[in-house]
Amino acid sequence: MAYSDQAPGSRRIATIAGVAVIHGLLGFAFVTGMASSFVTEVSRTLTTSNVPVETPPPPDTPPPPEQTATAPASASSVTTVIPRVPTPAASSTVFVDLLPASPSPLPPAPIDVAPPSPPVTVSKASAVRAIGNRNTWITTDDYPAAALRAEDEGSVAISVQIGSDGRVTGCTVTASSGSSTLDSAACRLYQRRARFEPARDDAGAAIATSYTDRVRWQLPR
Repeated sequence: MAYSDQAPGSRRIATIAGVAVIHGLLGFAFVTGMASSFVTEVSRTLTTSNVPVETPPPPDTPPPPEQTATAPASASSVTTVIPRVPTPAASSTVFVDLLPASPSPLPPAPIDVAPPSPPVTVSKASAVRAIGNRNTWITTDDYPAAALRAEDEGSVAISVQIGSDGRVTGCTVTASSGSSTLDSAACRLYQRRARFEPARDDAGAAIATSYTDRVRWQLPR
């Protein structure tokens, strides 16, 4: 048992020593230049040849889809998008504004309407009017001579009838002066000299009417 254990140990030492000697020789050869000749000699004796190898054909693969080449947008490029607005002629869509449904109208409330009043007509009626100065119709010169001799004087009231033409058509003594001579003279002179604008009705037509007056007879002093 002791011998067998010593034999492998001596062989191990011999192997290590042989490897160390080989390494030393190789280092020496590299240092002295023998390594270059050795490598040259080895490269000269080494020959290689290419053996062609048959490669199987590639499997049938579908062609790749066509791709549209797009130029990459640069960092400074700006893409402007313009919206397409359909014109009224090209568009078939009609926009309708829907108004809110209005409630049904209520029936009108009854209203009592008074009948229209008749048109107001302006009356054109007017009274009789003397034309000119009535004090000139009878003067002192007209004093009757019989009344002067009898020294009669006084006031007489008369009512004169006037036609539609403004002329005197009649005279009546409504209050006597006390002298028939003076009463008759007053009516006679009125019928001869008095002139009037005839009276008119609501329609403006001339009508016959009467006119009252008073004449005072006074003796000259």
